[in-house]
Amino acid sequence: MVLYVNKCESSLRQQQGIGKTETHLIWGDPVDIKREEGEYAWCRARNHEGWIKKTELSEKGLLEIYIIDVGQGDSVLVRTPDDKWHIIDGGNAIEQQMTRKSAANFLRWKFQDDLGIKTVTLENVILTHPDLDHFGGLMNIFLGDLHDGRTFPVVVNNFYHSGIGKFEDSPKLGTTVSGQPGPFPQGYHGIDEDGKFIVELLDGRDSFGNPVRLFDRECRQKTLCFEDFAKLVASVPKNIKRLSHKDEHLPGYGPDENEVTIRVLAPVAETAGPGTEGLRVYGNEGETINGNSVVLRLDYGNARILLTGDLNAKAEKLLLSYVDAADLAADVFKACHHGSDDVNYEFLKAVKPRATVISSGDNETYAHPRPVAMGAVGRYGRDSKSRDNKEKYPPMVYSTELARSVNLDHASDVQVREQGDQLRNVDVKDARVTTKDWNKKYRTLAETYLSTDLTYGLVNIRTDGRNILCGVMKESGKDFDCRVFQAGADV
Repeated sequence: MVLYVNKCESSLRQQQGIGKTETHLIWGDPVDIKREEGEYAWCRARNHEGWIKKTELSEKGLLEIYIIDVGQGDSVLVRTPDDKWHIIDGGNAIEQQMTRKSAANFLRWKFQDDLGIKTVTLENVILTHPDLDHFGGLMNIFLGDLHDGRTFPVVVNNFYHSGIGKFEDSPKLGTTVSGQPGPFPQGYHGIDEDGKFIVELLDGRDSFGNPVRLFDRECRQKTLCFEDFAKLVASVPKNIKRLSHKDEHLPGYGPDENEVTIRVLAPVAETAGPGTEGLRVYGNEGETINGNSVVLRLDYGNARILLTGDLNAKAEKLLLSYVDAADLAADVFKACHHGSDDVNYEFLKAVKPRATVISSGDNETYAHPRPVAMGAVGRYGRDSKSRDNKEKYPPMVYSTELARSVNLDHASDVQVREQGDQLRNVDVKDARVTTKDWNKKYRTLAETYLSTDLTYGLVNIRTDGRNILCGVMKESGKDFDCRVFQAGADV
């Protein structure tokens, strides 16, 4: 029998109420009850077993959202209370991650180790836009391959996307037409009505499996390309569909279909001419791809979570032109484009988030998150109240990059393998190492930092529709730093 933790923080212990902590738990974590003794239950959770007090458990699960630490990229895993799993973007591919871990690793751990489920079953996979730091990791997920000898079975029911493709020849993003859609429903917000619109859009399986033009075969890393991804899209998901704001809701998650409603706010599909629908060109290829990201708003009770892909300032202005500003307000906001400063302040004023989560990484050239973006979400955010009304929190900003930490040390001993399995100790002062970045300039191993442990910057979000938990793992130990605050517009 599976129950769920109903406290902000809890733990499994070796003995009833005392003894060593086997693993730390937070609100909403599932526990598999094995047996009960009085007021305690022996159960399994997070691949550990131990005792927990039965009063700390309930039958009702939560809306769970995991902002996965994928370095410079985006990946969001969602569990809805109907026990369906959804993933929005997959970050970079494992083979392009310095840590050799990505969204596929977390997904395998979540299902097989944490939940004890062999097959990873995803109701919906959503690609917000076709940049490699969003679709690369989805390739590992579709293949169920961790590139370390481990594989896992995967079932994907539905795949949704923005419609933007990447082609080998010009026009790289698809054929465009010029047009003027007409007056904006929400008035002028800095975007001209007339413009260029991409009308060569991908949609169902054939558009990926049998494209009318060759897909892009190159990328900056020269190892993966959109053509490779398109082949997997055509073969793995059961259903494939393009999304736009005209869909209004993700199929199966409309107002009368589910406890959780998932609104589709973007990309905005505009009428460029009679019978012609297209996506707006915002500038160069990168700006246009990012600007046409899929934007979702998850509503559960009073709680609102806004997921915005890599929107930029121009796209945010267009969104304000089509969507009532009140519909953009959110308790939790996944910041646009890894905390880029290409952001519109009027848009942030409409969102007015209580908590903002930024997904970004180290060792990258974009310097995300930018100071202006971090300051702006704080300035235009809302205060929140604790669950018991005793505390008030200022707008909170979480970052996968800042939540990540490493333990550093120096080598103390070195062994060298000789013939067969024979090992010989070498004085650490005599060993030298190099890396690709050092361009064969060798450094003494004794003076080189080694990472001995890594705490991933996963950001947990849980809500029952009335209160919201945001939590990250502490740098020291394995317990969590959590804040629980009230959800809703009137708080």
